[in-house]
Amino acid sequence: MDSNGAAPTMQQVADFVREWALIPAKKEITGHTQFERDLGITGDDGGELLEAAQEHFKVDLADGGNGYRKIFQLGDNEYLFHSEGLTLGYGGTDMITLFTNTDPSVRAFTVGELCEALGKAPSMK
Repeated sequence: MDSNGAAPTMQQVADFVREWALIPAKKEITGHTQFERDLGITGDDGGELLEAAQEHFKVDLADGGNGYRKIFQLGDNEYLFHSEGLTLGYGGTDMITLFTNTDPSVRAFTVGELCEALGKAPSMK
C-alpha cells in the first residue's frame, strides 16, 4: 500500500524488486518474471524478499503470523521458493523430502503474483 492506502502498481513492485535484489536496469522485470528462473532469487533470499516487501509496502503478507499460505493460496506441499538447505546424495534430496517423505512442489512464483498479494494483503497496524 502507498501512503494513500492504494495497492502498489506493477511498476512500483518491479522497481522495489530491482532495487532490493540489485537487478541491472537493462534486465526487464514484468508481471511474468519468475523469481527463481529469471532473477535467481530462491531459498532464504526469497523469504527475505517477502519480509522486505512487507516492510516497504506496509502490509502483512503473513496474515497475522499464519504464514504465507493463505495470501498466496499455497497447497499443503506447495512452496514459493526452493530450499537452500542441505541436499543429500545424487539427485539432490533436500531436507524437506528427507523428513516428510514427500516431494515439495515449488510454484513458478512471479513478480505479478507478488504484486497481486501486496494489493490484497491487510495493512500493517
